[in-house]
Formats: sequence, structure tokens, C-alpha cells
Amino acid sequence: MSFRRKINLGIAASLLAAGATLGTAQVSEAAPATLSCAYGHFCGADGFGHRFDVSQCGVRVPIGLTGPGEFYNHQTPGTWAHWYNADGSLSGASDAGIDSYIDWTHVWYVQAC
Repeated sequence: MSFRRKINLGIAASLLAAGATLGTAQVSEAAPATLSCAYGHFCGADGFGHRFDVSQCGVRVPIGLTGPGEFYNHQTPGTWAHWYNADGSLSGASDAGIDSYIDWTHVWYVQAC
């Protein structure tokens, strides 16, 4: 089973456990919907249509995303993006060129570079 499929199934299970209904939707092995952000940017979105797009290095930007979503680190090679919990502790990081699913529930800030 691919990494993306495991993530897809995990998101679907989380939604169902929270009382959401999938109706006639099917869980598939599809890659995340492609986020579009300019080269040098780090962007993300949640399932409610909220987005962020940051490029200024070293600045923690508050975001208002929650629940399952995705990110795309479209920064220059070797550049890392970071995301932080409410208390400012590091929650995760991604090298440039990565797009992936994420649960934004406990992420309060993001930082490009």
C-alpha cells in the first residue's frame, strides 16, 4: 500500500470518527489536489477552502486552517518550511519540492525558510 493511500485512508477514518459522512464519495489512491503557489513559496489548504501562501523567510505566520488538508513546499531546493503548535513548539517540517497531506488541527503558525 502506498504512503499516499495510507494517508488517504487515515483522513477518511478521521472524518468518519468525527461523525462526518462520506455519502457516495469513494476513497481513492489519488494524489493530493495540486496546490498552486509561486516558486519560492510554501502554501497549504484545508478541506474548508481556507488557504495560506507564504514566502518571507524567518517570519512565523498565523494560519486559520483546521482538519485534514495538504501543503506544497515550492521553495528553492534545500529550503525547509516549518509549522508550529500554539505554544510555539515545532510541530513539523518539510524539504522543498514536497507536497503532502496533513492534519492542520494543531498547527497555529507556519514559516517559510
